[in-house]
Amino acid sequence: MICAILLVATSPLVLAQQTLQLSELPQAPSSATTSADVPEVPGLDAPERGWNAGLTITGVHDSTTGWATLADPAFSYSFNDIFSVDATLPIYFYRLAESRSMHPLPNAQLVNQRGELGDLILGLHAQFRPTLFQYQLTGAVTAPTGDEAYGLSSGRVTFDISNLFQRTYRRYTPYLEVGGGNSTALVNRLVNKNYTSLGPLAHFETGVSVELPLRSTFQTGIYEQLPIGDQKIYGPSSNGKHTVVSGYHVTEDNGFTNVLDIAIDSHTTLSGYYNRSLRRHTDTAAISITYVIRGASPSEEEESFDDLFP
Repeated sequence: MICAILLVATSPLVLAQQTLQLSELPQAPSSATTSADVPEVPGLDAPERGWNAGLTITGVHDSTTGWATLADPAFSYSFNDIFSVDATLPIYFYRLAESRSMHPLPNAQLVNQRGELGDLILGLHAQFRPTLFQYQLTGAVTAPTGDEAYGLSSGRVTFDISNLFQRTYRRYTPYLEVGGGNSTALVNRLVNKNYTSLGPLAHFETGVSVELPLRSTFQTGIYEQLPIGDQKIYGPSSNGKHTVVSGYHVTEDNGFTNVLDIAIDSHTTLSGYYNRSLRRHTDTAAISITYVIRGASPSEEEESFDDLFP
């Protein structure tokens, strides 16, 4: 699968993961990062002022459709230490989808698709630092640039608003995210999906990020996605038109996600994730490499293993 041209800063091998990274109370080492902040391009942190850009190349295996390869280019701009904007346009180099033949054989195999676009995603982020925790507000909208027939778009403009609360205790950062919108494409964006949806829904996620030696982080979290009213799922078709599945609970989902980010240098991050959907009984795993133009400032002094784990 390939995703190319713009991405998100600080807002999941992609969030990504996204938007301006929140400062920690008490202050944590500058290397600490959570994949919830940068779901599409892990490591693409907006500087306190100005622009940043990056590209993530990801290989994904879905237990339903198999392997895919994609690129996630992204661009972000920070107006100050509170507000930032970003954009990303996924491009799929390779993915498998159902045949759109008018009369497919009962045992027809999935067919190759190359060079497909996903929906363009634009995000606006605001971060605040109350006394007891860090808070980040993210608003995101999509432009329907994806292919409806293969489940990459609903053909409509969609939106999502999420609230992220977190606080750091030494090397641990528990977090809680609560939000709502009208498309699954903007929920748990780190995990690649082979469908999108249209209809009001609420979503919740909680977990913890742990800082590891050598500027690496591990995050584990559980999520719940609750539809509100009627929903439509847009997926691959077998008759030349997009398939629409309607119903009240068709977009409901829950499960857990584990993410590992390993900083190669100040510009490059190696990432991987495993997602298990308990309701849909599917597994998704991915590995990605990310390069950002404006990398993180190197620490004045490398922390030793003993410093991190006294």
